[in-house]
Amino acid sequence: MAKLMNKGAVEQPAFTAEIPFEMRLGLVVIQVNINGKDYDFMVDTGAPNVITEELAAELKLQPALQQKTGDSQGKKESLNFVEMPEMLIGGIHFIETGAAVADLKRSNVIACLDVDGFVGANLMKSAIWQFDYERKIITISDTIASFDIPANAIRIPFVQAGTHTPKIDISYDSIMDKNVTFDTGSNGYFSTSQAIYSKLNQQGKITQPVVSFGANNSGLYGLEGVDSSYSATVEKTTLGNLTIPNQVVSFDHGARTLGTKFLKHYRVIVNWFTNEISLIPTDDFVNTTFEHFGMTPMYTGEKLEVRMVIIGSDADKKGIRIGDQILEVNGENFGNFSTDQWCEMLNNGLVPEADQQVTLVLLHDGVEREVVVEKLNLMKTN
Repeated sequence: MAKLMNKGAVEQPAFTAEIPFEMRLGLVVIQVNINGKDYDFMVDTGAPNVITEELAAELKLQPALQQKTGDSQGKKESLNFVEMPEMLIGGIHFIETGAAVADLKRSNVIACLDVDGFVGANLMKSAIWQFDYERKIITISDTIASFDIPANAIRIPFVQAGTHTPKIDISYDSIMDKNVTFDTGSNGYFSTSQAIYSKLNQQGKITQPVVSFGANNSGLYGLEGVDSSYSATVEKTTLGNLTIPNQVVSFDHGARTLGTKFLKHYRVIVNWFTNEISLIPTDDFVNTTFEHFGMTPMYTGEKLEVRMVIIGSDADKKGIRIGDQILEVNGENFGNFSTDQWCEMLNNGLVPEADQQVTLVLLHDGVEREVVVEKLNLMKTN
């Protein structure tokens, strides 16, 4: 696969283009033109190019190789890889790039993106990419002179993985987490391993952790396994020449990532030619609290079910358990739950963000009951 991932180039000798994007589920989606037709692609520095099985069939692409590939939750399965025809992004001609062929409907989270594929790092490596989340514009160029980078910009060195994904080092209270995925395909903040949590805990640096049990994340191959995960405040989180105080960090079993809930507060420039990321702040990034109702729903089949509960939360104290079916949310009937309703919920949340309580009707072991759940700052109450 290395040979296919290392292929790829831009046809033009010099280029600069601006491409508008939209946000879906907190992720960047752009239009890519292939054989004269426009398709929607999510831009994902944390993965290689990926296309749907339907698009591969439409383009009549034959597999160049097959290889086991892991998703963000650590699951591995065999995927076919193909060489893509020319891909035009903002008029820039990307040629001879490889792509994995996958069923993007298998995960009912990724399915809600409603995209034809991912623009991955093995394509992006042939240019310098800027993500302007404030203007919703991507700029692609062959020269750093196309970008305004102030002298006080945050600078983060990276190394390239085999698929050319940027890997950075992040320090959590002086404990180094190496080769973390710089991931525009993750809509989270800072996520690291439970091994880092154990080290911090042994040093007495973890206080008032938030402990949850269940499945809260989804990768290419579906929902993560049921397990415990943690969130806690880290006094000093450092990447490059940036140190952030009192940062809430997730400690999970899945991929170690830095995602778009953090990145969207910056103008982000990824320079694959010099292996450096530049961050220019566009607003104040603050993530020092953990407000939550204490449960997370997931669409399973034709039901909306509780799939994660935070221990000690209001939901936990009121007896909400994994597997409870959610029949109503604030009077809205979810008994016959649809894919469209699920995708709307993923985009907008269970209730509006400002709401401090939610009234649920739940079905547990055949018995219906109504529960009013309060949103709490769990970093203070646990």
